[in-house]
Amino acid sequence: MTDIIAVLRPHERKLAAYIVRRSKDPGRAEDILQETFLTVMRQAQKQEITQPLAYAYRVADSLIYAQARRDKREAPIGDEDFGCDLPLPDAVLEHKQRAAVFEAALKRLSPLRRDIFIRRHIDGQSRQAIADDLRINVEAVKKHLVRAMAELAGAMQDAAVNAAREGSGRDAR
Repeated sequence: MTDIIAVLRPHERKLAAYIVRRSKDPGRAEDILQETFLTVMRQAQKQEITQPLAYAYRVADSLIYAQARRDKREAPIGDEDFGCDLPLPDAVLEHKQRAAVFEAALKRLSPLRRDIFIRRHIDGQSRQAIADDLRINVEAVKKHLVRAMAELAGAMQDAAVNAAREGSGRDAR
């Protein structure tokens, strides 16, 4: 068994620079370097290490990753940790209003067009399956889908314009 430390000493500065780059914490680099040497020495006592420098780099990486995991677990609790992932009440209200406008616009579609739209976009049926079920051709299904989308988009846009007018009217009072 060769003296592992004698093999690693000439590469100590290069290994230390590697640790600083990888850990991004110069303050801990010396500790990680010492722990790396210690780990390599202990392992060399148990078995022969054919590539001590490569093994030292591998040990240093493992120690850096272990330290990063510990740091992540030990992160202090901040105000953002108590934030709620639920949407704000005004966002919920806006969503409900938009859903109501969409539902009303959907009800205004002709029964056939509404049925085709629901089958395609809610039930996920293919255009061909819808055409077969309703005994119409695929081009008619496409036409109804395009027109339904145009009508629904127009209704949503009109509602947004009206909401913007109401909002600006309130501010002017």
